[in-house]
Amino acid sequence: LRSDSASPSHAELQLAGRKLEAAGFQVGVRLIERYTRERPRFADTLEIIKFICKDFWFEIYRKQIDKLQTNNRGVYMLQDNKHRLLSRCSPSVERQANAKQICTLHAKFPSGLIRGALHGLGVAASVGVEVDRLTSCQFTIKIQT
Repeated sequence: LRSDSASPSHAELQLAGRKLEAAGFQVGVRLIERYTRERPRFADTLEIIKFICKDFWFEIYRKQIDKLQTNNRGVYMLQDNKHRLLSRCSPSVERQANAKQICTLHAKFPSGLIRGALHGLGVAASVGVEVDRLTSCQFTIKIQT
């Protein structure tokens, strides 16, 4: 994003979000390969999701995901109530009006991390992110069959 623009355009935010998500995806693929190198294969998708919530997230952020929910139909919701990246995202005074947009933009990178980790483990999924408060986010994983 340009620093001379007090309010980035919708197109600029979308482009930046895609780039952050793609970077997160690449990092997620590489990290999951490293973290699971000497681990036995996972039995099912739920076991993979639990690994991402506990071990993978801890290796990156030094904390586990706060809440995991599933509808048992291939949709998982991961809640991080105090995400480190978002807790450091304090927009300048000029950008207070766009604070939620900016935090959602920052949350695209961990969204990409999750999607990349799943891809590295052979699970095709889409990952969405929603910022509830300025430090809390919820990731929605939809397993593609």
